[in-house]
Amino acid sequence: MWGSLTIFTLDSFAQPLQEFVRIDSVDNNICWTVDECKIVSKRDENNDLILEETDLNNIIEHQIRFIQDLRKIYGKDYWSRLTIILFMTIGPIKIIPVFARLTQNASKQVIIKLATRSFALSTLSILTVALASENILNKYIISLSSLIVAAGIVLFLISLKMLLQQYDNQKNNPLPIPENPLTALISPLTFPTILTPQGIALVMISMTIAQRLDNNVDKILGLIMVVMILNLLSMLDARQILTVLQPILLQILNLILSIIQLALAISFMFSGITLQILTINYILKQ
Repeated sequence: MWGSLTIFTLDSFAQPLQEFVRIDSVDNNICWTVDECKIVSKRDENNDLILEETDLNNIIEHQIRFIQDLRKIYGKDYWSRLTIILFMTIGPIKIIPVFARLTQNASKQVIIKLATRSFALSTLSILTVALASENILNKYIISLSSLIVAAGIVLFLISLKMLLQQYDNQKNNPLPIPENPLTALISPLTFPTILTPQGIALVMISMTIAQRLDNNVDKILGLIMVVMILNLLSMLDARQILTVLQPILLQILNLILSIIQLALAISFMFSGITLQILTINYILKQ
């Protein structure tokens, strides 16, 4: 009796069990051991990451299309505006008084050494940042709108600080004169005087957009080199320039540039927000 019951029980469950095993063997998400479950879990995580990357890449592509459309409307003076922006952020205006102060007691040979070394270091650094911008964007999956807003915030904070310093009643501590001006090569001369945080951020944005839109990378690199050469010339002739441009004129010029940069920062933030709104609206319509 028990033997018959055993045979009946096995026969009753044999077909469903075979069908169950057959169905589950087709499903890749079924695991029978701990190691198999770990593999399945890791594969699912990778699939989720791939889907997330795909969605973010699609968002970036939509943003690029919106920028292309906006360029058709506002892009007539794009290169002239970019030249002015680079001149304001990494140009020679802010370098002249600092370099003259650092080399106040230096000989001509030391001035040439400091100017050429700072030129080489700043040029190499900004070109490295420019060429690596696209890789940074792809590696961290940063949307263009986020990059534009971040640059706007940095530019806003620094410009506001520069603007408020113009109206500070307390006398600012003057930059100390080093015994050996060459010790000021990296800081404060190259960073942050020549290569300002807002300048680096704007170079990253310009290169990233150019690489993805019209691949005019060579033009932007050319503009950067022109500005860097102007920086070198201004450092070599800083004392002569200051005899023509009195400190009060430089102060007024810095005030004007600070206001322009502040307005530019607000424009950047609004542009980034507008771009993100357009992207979200496009995605919701799909």
